[in-house]
Amino acid sequence: MNPSSNGKPESTDPEQLVRLLEIELAQKRTMRQQAGSPYRGFRMASFIFLIAVILGAVVIIYYVFFSGSLDDLRARKETRPAATPSSRAP
Repeated sequence: MNPSSNGKPESTDPEQLVRLLEIELAQKRTMRQQAGSPYRGFRMASFIFLIAVILGAVVIIYYVFFSGSLDDLRARKETRPAATPSSRAP
């Protein structure tokens, strides 16, 4: 602030100081947002991949446990008794 003609310093307006401070803070906030933006896409891709993995797990769990394919697998593994008698002599 430039001194006035009589040698006294000019009085500062508090509202003007607040406005200048708000402008400076807004500029710094904008700079921080621009600096953090390169990682935003990577973070979004990570979340999408995580959601895809979770949905895939849910689909697999549904298919195995609720659609009856687990019962089919168990039925295939069971040994079924032969319909014909064995040829061994008593």
